Order: sequence, then C-alpha cells, then structure tokens
Amino acid sequence: MTEPQSYEQRVARLAQSRRRESDNKRAAVAKALRDMRREDRPITRRAIISRAGVHRNFLYRHKDLAAQIDDAAAAYRSHPPRRQADRISNDSLLAELATVRQRNRELHQRIQTLERRLGAQGSTLGPELLDQHPLVVELRQRLAQAEIQNQENGRLMDALLEDVEVLRETNRSLVRQYGLTEP
Repeated sequence: MTEPQSYEQRVARLAQSRRRESDNKRAAVAKALRDMRREDRPITRRAIISRAGVHRNFLYRHKDLAAQIDDAAAAYRSHPPRRQADRISNDSLLAELATVRQRNRELHQRIQTLERRLGAQGSTLGPELLDQHPLVVELRQRLAQAEIQNQENGRLMDALLEDVEVLRETNRSLVRQYGLTEP
C-alpha cells in the first residue's frame, strides 16, 4: 500500500495538477489562435474561448493570453484576410474567361440562327407570336374581366337609379297627400 501523504505533499500534488491543467488550457488557446489565423477567420475573444473550450475567466486570469488575442484581433481588423474570391489564381481566371467566351459565341450563333428562321417566316409570324405571349394572354383575360365587371356595374347603377326615382315619386305623393310644404 501507499503511505499516507502529508499535507504539504497533497498541496504540492494539487498545485502540480493545476499547473498542468493551466498549461493544457494555455496550449488550447494558443492552438485555437493559430488555427483561426490559418483559416482566416475573424479573431475575437469569444471565438477563441469557444474553440479552445475554456471559460472566459481563464483569459481574465491570464492577461498575456488575452493581450495576444486582442493583438491578433486588431491585426485581423487592420488587415483583413483576402476573400476566397481574391485567392483565385490567374490560370483559373483565364480558363473561366475562355469558357465564358465560348458560351458567348455559342449563344450568339444561336441568336443568329433564330433571327434567320424568324425572318424567313415573314411578317405574318409576328402577330401570331404576340397573340401567344403570356403577358398578352393575361392582359386580354384581365380586359375581358374588366368589361364583365363594367357591365355588372352598369346594371347595378340602372337598378339604383330606378330605386331613387321610385323613392322620389313616393316622397312627392306623400308631400301632396299630407300637404307638407317647405319651411
């Protein structure tokens, strides 16, 4: 069996354990800071704390680590990393440009072919295409609905005018019957 440890030995073991834990956390913070720089991610205390898996009080107790993080954050803000789009190589840009130019030529040829076909069919094709255009069809439907609504409104107006005329005639007959005159 092991011999019982003295108070001083237990305290020394606890202190050694704390130092080891603190060293591990410091290493985790340093690694998180390196990784964030390498990945060109925004550097903040919160991001480092989250990635390193430490509590924010750890940074308050270790001012040198907090200062390193603040310095790295200031450097990131003053010289933000290039965006992913800025990292594209010149060769890949030239390849993409060539692809786009080829696509442009193909589309231009397709347009010319369609224009020739359209011109060969003469001027009678224009009105037929116009009649089939979705916008024209929709507008014609809306116009037909508006005409129907206009007719319904006209009938309603005629009915209301008849009702007004009946009420006027009733009013006149009541005035004659009871001899009411204007004041």
